[in-house]
Amino acid sequence: MDRRTFLTQLGVAGLLPFLPVSKAAAAPAATGTRPLGLNLAGLSYWASERPFSNLAYGASRWRVQVKGAPFTWDAELPPMTVKRYPKVIPANAVLESFLVWNRREHLPDELFVLYDGKGKLEYLGGARLEARRPGIDRVRNIHNEAAFTAQLVATDENDPLRDLRVQEGEGKPASTFRDVFLDRLTGMTALRFMDWMNTNKSKQRDWRERPMRGVFGHVDELGVPVEDMVELCNLQQARPWFNMPHLADDGYIRGFAELVRDKLDPNLSVYVEYSNELWNSMFPQAAYAAEQGLKLGLSPHAYEAQLRFYARRTTQILSIWEDVFGAARDRVIGVYAAHSANEWTSTTILSFEGVKDHADVLAIAPYFGAGLGAPERVREVGAWSLDTLFDALTQEVAGENKRLIHAQAGIARQFGVELVAYEGGQHLAGFGGAEEDERLTALFIAANRDPRMGVLYAAHLENWWNAGGGVYALFSSMSEPSKWGSWGLLEYEGGSHVKWEAARSFLR
Repeated sequence: MDRRTFLTQLGVAGLLPFLPVSKAAAAPAATGTRPLGLNLAGLSYWASERPFSNLAYGASRWRVQVKGAPFTWDAELPPMTVKRYPKVIPANAVLESFLVWNRREHLPDELFVLYDGKGKLEYLGGARLEARRPGIDRVRNIHNEAAFTAQLVATDENDPLRDLRVQEGEGKPASTFRDVFLDRLTGMTALRFMDWMNTNKSKQRDWRERPMRGVFGHVDELGVPVEDMVELCNLQQARPWFNMPHLADDGYIRGFAELVRDKLDPNLSVYVEYSNELWNSMFPQAAYAAEQGLKLGLSPHAYEAQLRFYARRTTQILSIWEDVFGAARDRVIGVYAAHSANEWTSTTILSFEGVKDHADVLAIAPYFGAGLGAPERVREVGAWSLDTLFDALTQEVAGENKRLIHAQAGIARQFGVELVAYEGGQHLAGFGGAEEDERLTALFIAANRDPRMGVLYAAHLENWWNAGGGVYALFSSMSEPSKWGSWGLLEYEGGSHVKWEAARSFLR
């Protein structure tokens, strides 16, 4: 699916007078004149990136499996603890979870499953029990294509098995995060947590609904607790980039801001963005914005009402953050995001009521190659050689993509804000049915692995910074390619990649 569908050019809105230099522009970048940020890939049991010392951080939720019955996720769960551990085991059944799916990961042959409380686990799929003592199981990592699966076959209702974690050693880890993950982030100016926060499908409204540390199987539904994101940024001395849920009420926003104020290193600034791509009508949060904008009478035109509601709610959210930070409000970097290929979205958002008092950055996603995955071009592009594909990409990077970057930089200058990239890189992915074409998918995956892709990334980033662009948050850290796209700068741990090496050349 194309996550960044090009929209019809809607018109041109008026511009505000030149504003003072933004806080983001005035703040020194950690990596000098070439500031790179990174979007961290979403967490799940099947993800190829393992940031946490607890390898089961992204474990699936528990499911009841009746002995001898077909596999299901739908059986009713027994009574659970607050942190989602079963208090009892249903008759003739087990509780089961996929802890890790370790297809190509460079994890040790021997792993340790630790837990508190009283109970018993059995293992299947990608794991085999080798030794057991109270609270710790030594398990063989089989390195096959099956998920490392745990079955809870016994627990004590008064002292249930809980705090389940999978580690590379049996002692307490030195850090919440694995060293190999931290090393990869060295030099990044900012870390955007859009996928860690499950922004695009968030249903969170109330601060009490936020993800909490120690809750089992919560990441796929709720995302990562803010405490863990702040801890990571403190360790790396990188600015956090948070995406506030589109349904979150003011109490949620205030609670989030207060926690960040109290926990984040006072030397770090923080990017604050309202949800993700509310200009992009394929997302549910964009439909919500259009509905609210029309209801409030912000425009008789649905798309303009959508953008104006986004601008208004962003301003409200930033006002709360600035109030919470008080005398340190300059640490709050106000993000207003727009469609990189539609300059009207930028001017419409930045010229709306109250925006000039809170806007620090205009954020866009200057991807290249998106149009090549369109369904009407499947037969043409699918028959191309890699040489032909790279000729087209090179022309785009040097031509229309560069022009759009300069146009958006000009808008940012006129409004007195800094231009930043909330996402960006190549966008070779079929959509609208084109993702089912195997030739197209194979071509796009091969192109992402070709050394010429690294050259294109370097040229694209140079175009960005030469136009006056600020932090560029690449999309994204690590994931394996598929028909849905080759988004990862790296595909799996222990490997290398031309896109990652291009990024590293700027970090060095």
